[in-house]
Amino acid sequence: MRNITNDYRESQVLDLGTAEQRGPFLVTQTGVNPADTIPKSKMFVLRPDGCWVDFNAYASQGKPELMDELVFRTMAEVIQKFTALMGKPRILDLAVNEEGLKAWIEKQKHGNPLQAAQAWAAEYRKRHSPHAER
Repeated sequence: MRNITNDYRESQVLDLGTAEQRGPFLVTQTGVNPADTIPKSKMFVLRPDGCWVDFNAYASQGKPELMDELVFRTMAEVIQKFTALMGKPRILDLAVNEEGLKAWIEKQKHGNPLQAAQAWAAEYRKRHSPHAER
């Protein structure tokens, strides 16, 4: 099991865009929080504020709009963030709603996770378009 790092080579950048429009981008890394007393590999996501968080903490909330704070609008933002990350990674230990996580996992069993991510991204683009109601 590897510890989470700020090294871009240890991360995956997922383009949740379409053939017509790139982005938003999600930066993930699978590993262990070195502060955990019982090491357990998790999928972490890099937020634009430079903190890594357990993806399940967001997925378990049942509110897709909360995941908006996990994505980068452009690839340039991803590159800029990795350029600024120094030293040990900052990992936020957010609570996971166990019931919500079970519901999210159950929902993923009956569908294609990539399609679910693309559907979320389409809603994200609607919420963040210049014409969206504020």
